[in-house]
Amino acid sequence: MIHDHEAGVTATMTVSDMQERDARRFVENIEDMVSGSRPGDPTPGLDAIEGSDSSGTVYCVVGLGGSLLQVGIVEGWWDAVGPHGVAAAVLESLRFARDKAGLARIVLNHHGHSSAVSEPGYQTLFTSEPHRELPPYDSPDFPSELSRKVERAAQILANAERFARERDSGVRSEITGPRGLFRVVLSGFAVVGAAVSEQGLRAADGSALAADACDALLAARRRFEDGETR
Repeated sequence: MIHDHEAGVTATMTVSDMQERDARRFVENIEDMVSGSRPGDPTPGLDAIEGSDSSGTVYCVVGLGGSLLQVGIVEGWWDAVGPHGVAAAVLESLRFARDKAGLARIVLNHHGHSSAVSEPGYQTLFTSEPHRELPPYDSPDFPSELSRKVERAAQILANAERFARERDSGVRSEITGPRGLFRVVLSGFAVVGAAVSEQGLRAADGSALAADACDALLAARRRFEDGETR
């Protein structure tokens, strides 16, 4: 378990001994990079943050905001986690990579460095209809534009309510990667588990399995984003 007091806050996460050493080394390296720099100076190496599972044979790479970039399964995974445990190892490594990204943002903020990450386009949240300013009230287009704005507001409200229902529904669903090897289990929009198709799976399939896991997890994320914006 890590209690990080370096940045003036406490961040706690349960990890293996290997992951704890990795996280501490990661934070120390960022501290070294930013301690002698001025606020606003670029901080290299944080656009791709890697976190592995406790076996060290499965890893995920995320951006500073925690968005998934890559899944990797290296040689030795079959003996270390096997086909029964590899799906859980992927989710574990993704959580750990995102935990490290969170620690990075804490350290950057503490030293006055920007850790801004991309946010949704709030002007089009829950609707594909772009925002437009109303013309002057005496313009001939004012009535039609006002009607359009009212319809847009109604669409946003309806889509937001639908999104909230689906998010909180608890309905189980699965997203399978394009190769049919990896499945992500969702409850509403939340990832609650994963599984692999073990039939015919071989130790040599690590790269294909990793690519399928990445595609399935990204598809699950897109479902969440589509739920926000449709």
